[in-house]
Amino acid sequence: MRKNTLLILLICAITLLSSCDNTTVPPSFTDTVTPDITVTLPPSESETDQPSQTQAEPSQTFETIEPSPTVIPPNSTYIDYYDLYIDLTVTDELSREQISWGEKSNKTEVMEKYNVRTSMDSEKKEIYLTFNLGYEHVRGNTEKLLELLKQRDILATFFLVGEFIEIFPEKVKAIYDDGHTLGAHSYYHIPPSYTMTDEEYIDDFIKTEKLLEIALKDDYERMRYYRPIIGEFCERDLYIAQSLGYTTVLFDATYSDWNRTVINGAEFAYNELTQDVHEGAVYQLHIVTPDNIEALPVFLDELINDGWTFKIFE
Repeated sequence: MRKNTLLILLICAITLLSSCDNTTVPPSFTDTVTPDITVTLPPSESETDQPSQTQAEPSQTFETIEPSPTVIPPNSTYIDYYDLYIDLTVTDELSREQISWGEKSNKTEVMEKYNVRTSMDSEKKEIYLTFNLGYEHVRGNTEKLLELLKQRDILATFFLVGEFIEIFPEKVKAIYDDGHTLGAHSYYHIPPSYTMTDEEYIDDFIKTEKLLEIALKDDYERMRYYRPIIGEFCERDLYIAQSLGYTTVLFDATYSDWNRTVINGAEFAYNELTQDVHEGAVYQLHIVTPDNIEALPVFLDELINDGWTFKIFE
C-alpha cells in the first residue's frame, strides 16, 4: 500500500513537470530583481565636441561696425588746405617774445618743447648741407650748385622762398628731380613771422605750398621742414608750424654769406666753411654771390677724402 502511494506521487510529479516550459526557471525568493528602466546619460566631452550629423548647423551672423566719426578736438579751427585741425585759442597764451638764433646760440626749453633742430646728435663724421634760396642775384648759380653736388653724389636740403618758386619753377623742379629735400622758408622773406597774426602766418605757409604744387605738378608732396627767416621767431610761431606738420630746422654752422653786395672771394668762404666742421653739423648757406660756388668744390672734396658723409632731412 505504501509503495502504491509513492508510485502515484511520482507519476503526478512527472506529469506536472511535463506540462511546464523546460526553459522556465522558477523564481527564487533570494534573487535580487533589477527593474527594467532605461537611463539616458548626458553626452561626454568628446561627444559634445563633434556636432551631430543630423543637427543643422546654426547660420553665422556678423555684427556690422560703423566707422567712428572724426573726433574734432575742442576749440579747433579746420585748415582746409592741410585737412587738419589746429587749436588757435591757445596762441594768446604763448609767448610772442622774439627769439634770435645764431650759430653760437644756446637751445632753449621752448625750442626743445617744439623739437627744433639746430644740430644733429651724431658721433659719426656726418654733415647736413642746407641752402636758403630766396633770390638768384647771380644767374646760373643754382645750376652750378646742383652740378657740383651731383658730381660728388651729395644730397642737400633746400629751404625755398615762395617768390623764388614762383619766378623759377624750372629750377625748383631740377632740385627736386636730383633727389634733394625741399623745405619752406616763407613766401616773401618779409615780414618776420613773429610780427604776423595767426591767420597771416598760416596763409604764408599755404601760399608757398601752392606755388610748389604748381611747380612740381603731379610730383608734388607737401613740405615737412621749415626755416624761419632771419633766424627770428617766437614760441607762437613754433607752435603753429608744428601743428601744421612742419619741423623747424635752424643751423649751427654758418657765416655772413647772405649779403649780395659783399663779395669776399673763394678763399674767405673756404676758411669760413672749414671752421665749422664737426659731427652732426647743420650748415646754412646761400649762393647770392660767387663765393660759395667757387669755394665748395675744394671744401667738399677735402671732406670726402677725409671720410665725411652728407645727410639730408627726410
